[in-house]
Amino acid sequence: MTEPHFAYPIVLDLGGRTAVVVGGGKVALRKARALADAGAEVRVVAPEFARQFPDDERLECVAAAYDAQHLDGAAVVIAATDDEAVNAQVAADARAAGVLVNVVDRPALCDFLVPAQMVRGDLLIAVSTGGAAPSLSRRLRERLETEFGPEYETLLAALRQVRDRVKSQGLPPAVRRRIFERLTEDDILAAAREGRDALRRAIDAALAQARRER
Repeated sequence: MTEPHFAYPIVLDLGGRTAVVVGGGKVALRKARALADAGAEVRVVAPEFARQFPDDERLECVAAAYDAQHLDGAAVVIAATDDEAVNAQVAADARAAGVLVNVVDRPALCDFLVPAQMVRGDLLIAVSTGGAAPSLSRRLRERLETEFGPEYETLLAALRQVRDRVKSQGLPPAVRRRIFERLTEDDILAAAREGRDALRRAIDAALAQARRER
């Protein structure tokens, strides 16, 4: 049995780090915007750009034919041109520089894949088929979007605040663990579906109960 090529999933912190996208079409634009959304400083290299590129001030657009020097300082690189030779050169240059590279629709040239993603605030669920069936990844993502609604964004925003508050109170680890587990139960999620006020009341009640049971 062949060993899986993409076997180690990670979530990268790209905040303030340079990401390079080579290509000026719609696919490159989508990749560049996703990297910018993740906090990266995005440099896009292409002789010409789709008209939407100038509308996004987060993107540094370098109007030039690709050169290996364009990868200087990059943490990750994505090649998204319609020229196979350019894409292959980007992959080779990135590897020579020790930089992780993704070549769109060419898993054999990739160090990493960009999975289909379902995002609800701090909740990120990623689906990958290892490049075997991207269309299946998209279908699974669509199913997840129906199952995990906007209430999860509301819930996680509240839990982040509560977590910081509970950790600052000097409670024993066992008590903290019991509180955090209690706040992930179904009735808390149901309160999140009703809105922020209902969620706040449910969380306050759960915290009060946990303190009584210390």
